Amino acid sequence: MAGRETLTVIRLNGRCMGESYFRGHVTQRGIVFGPDGDVLLVTSGLRPWTFPGGRIETDADPEAALRRTLYERVGLHTTVEEPVKTVTDIWGSGDEPVYAVLYRVQARSRNVELGEEHDDFCWYTPDGAIEEMHFKSLEQAVERAVTNHETAEWTAETGEPDGE
Repeated sequence: MAGRETLTVIRLNGRCMGESYFRGHVTQRGIVFGPDGDVLLVTSGLRPWTFPGGRIETDADPEAALRRTLYERVGLHTTVEEPVKTVTDIWGSGDEPVYAVLYRVQARSRNVELGEEHDDFCWYTPDGAIEEMHFKSLEQAVERAVTNHETAEWTAETGEPDGE
């Protein structure tokens, strides 16, 4: 599976000042919330607890691809909500860096059926999930997923638009 490349060009007075390329794989992970607000974490082998997900293929619809991947890997029917964080190199292996997009995902049940990619799973409170993370950016992703959802719920209850 070929990785996606992105190009960043900085222009100053119409002149190109520098270029940087990302060469690697694009993956997406779901911060999966159960019906009671708990967060699903998975593990395989000796790896630490993390969010389920996987690589995204070129030209795939990101939300549909994540829904399909989550069903294949943890057996859950989900609704993919907004992206909450992007990170690099956390799930990389060797010389192939990884660019990951983390989404807030709502599961319809807690009935996990693990695929062959994972050995175990556990439902954590959001605070418990944050404690299990080994990278600050993943802690921030859980915090954003919780905060964004609480803000959306408050907005729906009050009828007020976000930011007002």
